[in-house]
Amino acid sequence: VNRHDSIITKQMLMNMIGIAAYEVGLMIFLLLDYEWIPDLQDHHSDPMTGPKSRHYTMLFNIFVLMQVFNEYNARFLHGEWQIWRGLNNNRLYLIISIGT
Repeated sequence: VNRHDSIITKQMLMNMIGIAAYEVGLMIFLLLDYEWIPDLQDHHSDPMTGPKSRHYTMLFNIFVLMQVFNEYNARFLHGEWQIWRGLNNNRLYLIISIGT
């Protein structure tokens, strides 16, 4: 290993750019165009929630689920498609994954 090599490979860079574009694009789309999603209308009868409270809660939950899915996808660095392979062999990873 050369000391001056980059720690980020081309495949890793493509993965990071791809997931960032996907997540930002989806979040902006859902932030701006959400009328088609059922049950996101504001309920003015509840004084504890503000305007668009359900909408922002949905956005937060989608973001968190994308990060959990990304946690499993980031385990492989060479473009593999089998993200569940070897998961049961890594006990420490499973503990960290369940804990987060």
